Amino acid sequence: MSNTSLEAAESAVWLAVRNEEGRHSIWPDGLSIPPGWSEAGHRGDKSGCLEYISENWTDPRPAGVGRVRS
Repeated sequence: MSNTSLEAAESAVWLAVRNEEGRHSIWPDGLSIPPGWSEAGHRGDKSGCLEYISENWTDPRPAGVGRVRS
């Protein structure tokens, strides 16, 4: 990847996304979000999305793994 491509990726608009198991990731705004994923509630630059994820995804285990059921 060229420096220009890296710079473009850093300045692009990203979405924080979440899948059905509660895992989070980032996705380029403007591309269709893959099946099984949805917007997690933040849109912005790459670092902002990663910060949002680190603040909101506190348990990286998939939903139901190691969690107490009531």
